[in-house]
Amino acid sequence: MRRKILLAVWIAACCCSNVCSAQTYEDCVERGLAYAKTDSLQQAEEWFRQALRLKPDDFRNALIYANMAKIEVAQGQTERALSSYDRALAIVPKNVPILQSRADLYLSLGNLGKALIDYRNIIDVDPNNVNALQAMGYIFTQQREYTKAKTHYERLLSIEPDNYTALLGVAILFQECGKPSEAISQLTRLIEKYPDRAEIYSVRAEIEAEAKQTELALMDLDKAINLEPNNKNMILTRAYLHLKEGKKHLAKLDFERAIALGVPRAQLKKELKQVK
Repeated sequence: MRRKILLAVWIAACCCSNVCSAQTYEDCVERGLAYAKTDSLQQAEEWFRQALRLKPDDFRNALIYANMAKIEVAQGQTERALSSYDRALAIVPKNVPILQSRADLYLSLGNLGKALIDYRNIIDVDPNNVNALQAMGYIFTQQREYTKAKTHYERLLSIEPDNYTALLGVAILFQECGKPSEAISQLTRLIEKYPDRAEIYSVRAEIEAEAKQTELALMDLDKAINLEPNNKNMILTRAYLHLKEGKKHLAKLDFERAIALGVPRAQLKKELKQVK
């Protein structure tokens, strides 16, 4: 019985191989893209690899490698994805969409240095690339290079004066620079433009709490949570602020609410003891 199963698998593999070999490079790419669109990732990868075998030196392979990288990211294979992006960019080193994809992946992995290199290469090709300027502002803020961060955010805002991420980035930059008043003023202006964005109230609450303006911080957290009632992080932030102020009953309510939303009870074991 086992031999029959193995024979059937071998025959199926041979048939698949024969079908693949009968296709042109263009057919393989087209089939790979079609499978990728339907999230049939394994099949898509097989067709892309067949295309690479048919024409290993074709310049169009850059797009195949880029598509394979996206598949590998979706499968959680980030190292393989980076290798595929490397191969794509070895063919087309100044391709902005591929540089953007690799830079974004590096950024998501916390590799700010390599992400920054790619974003700079994007700016070399496209000086007004909003995504790259935005990411560079963020990276420089994280690296505490505040002057460079400010330069990139200002450049971005000269292109898109109402860019929400850049405006928020400037506020956070003020906070990081130890300028809470300027940060709060910037966030207040943002709230006037975007009154329904919970994160703005949350960030302002954080700065107000650091400045010992507890009542204002709690008011902003109340507003943020009203806008996003299932945001565990905001609820926990308010819980800790209540606990710091000695409001154990209110802190307990927020801790229990966070647990109901999925925060492990064991993670808050110490806090729950404090609010008994």
